[in-house]
Amino acid sequence: MQNNSDIENMQHILQFSSSEDTPIMLLREKGEITSRPLKGEQNFSFSPIKACVGYKKMGEKWEKCTHGSLNVRQCPQCQFKDIARCYTVGDFSLYPELKEELDSHKYIIYLAQFGEDITKVGLTRRSRYMQRWREQGADFAIALLEFDGPDQAYPAEQFISYKFHFTSAVRASQKIKRINFDSKKAKEKLQQAADEVLCAPQTEQFRTDEKIVDLSEFYPKIKSLEKSDFVGGKILGAKGQWLFYENPSGQHYASNINSQISRFLQERENSGDLFRQAGL
Repeated sequence: MQNNSDIENMQHILQFSSSEDTPIMLLREKGEITSRPLKGEQNFSFSPIKACVGYKKMGEKWEKCTHGSLNVRQCPQCQFKDIARCYTVGDFSLYPELKEELDSHKYIIYLAQFGEDITKVGLTRRSRYMQRWREQGADFAIALLEFDGPDQAYPAEQFISYKFHFTSAVRASQKIKRINFDSKKAKEKLQQAADEVLCAPQTEQFRTDEKIVDLSEFYPKIKSLEKSDFVGGKILGAKGQWLFYENPSGQHYASNINSQISRFLQERENSGDLFRQAGL
């Protein structure tokens, strides 16, 4: 096991984002936070060891875990301090100033479609709904309802999830199984679900006039692939948590980068050793 000084000098994975054209990994190394664009040729694996990522504050500032917690993605103390709680569960107790700011924002409840059969309900600020859909790797999505601030939006999302039996989370394994699907059927399924919500009298005053958005243009076109727990080849793009690459033999692979958050990056000179060690 590495000691604390070894860990301090390693590239600690804090965050993965696929909401832009070039996927990004956020890393901490020697106390500094850096962004690593995932493009071109990339060859790296991930450490077996995990360490708490710390927590994020206002202004995109990251703080280190003061407990040095190992073998966890984020310890309970850092999880409680993380500003993400404001957005995920609406808990602003540590960031009341953010509550004042977000009260002035428009919020939307949306439906996102994954393949032909999974419809998810979600909530986000209107200013970033396209980013949110790409982060999740949705195939189609639609902004349904709009609210002033988060106070009404959070309970409304819970109501819609309960009343219409929409899931509020989709696992990465479910998404990768639906990499190929009938887009016509998927869009029809989403439209049917949206119509059900919009016909409910409780939603009348909050309805938008948005149309279904096809997100396929943002993702690589891949017909078949294998999964790997490393990256070794030319980056093709990302879809949600999954990073796609092509190895030197022309085969396509997907690696769940989001699941590697809290591990440490291990650079490799080429992809050959990675594939030999994995027996691929």
